[in-house]
Amino acid sequence: MAKTIAGILLSLVGVVILAGGGWYAYEAFQFVGSTESTTGTIVEHKFTGGLNRTTREGGSRVTETVPMYAPIVEYQTGAGQNVQFQANWSEGDPPAIGTIVNVRYSPDSPTAARISSFFSLYGAALILFLIGGVFAMAGVLVLKFSR
Repeated sequence: MAKTIAGILLSLVGVVILAGGGWYAYEAFQFVGSTESTTGTIVEHKFTGGLNRTTREGGSRVTETVPMYAPIVEYQTGAGQNVQFQANWSEGDPPAIGTIVNVRYSPDSPTAARISSFFSLYGAALILFLIGGVFAMAGVLVLKFSR
């Protein structure tokens, strides 16, 4: 009985996470379908915090904090307006200042732009699909083998 409940709960959690991934994917497709494309330039990096990373060195654990930076991108709209926005992701080794990137933006809200890359647009959906799939599959397997 406990395995059945665990299987059902794992499956439900998986379905909820998969639904969240579906929502993110839908939002990304809507964004791409309702925006214009252009190119922009990375003009600076904004510090967004640190990520703790633990490694083993000489038999002991060493924790270091890796600084994370989000690119600040500048682009020009079709109407000739210069706009800057912060990317919706951060990393420890961001693209170099001066790097040209593809940008998607809405003429109605040019500061709500995004770098037009697969991970920037669809990464959250992909991660949620993977996590949700693991939970759902684990639930199904628990249910299958709990009999």
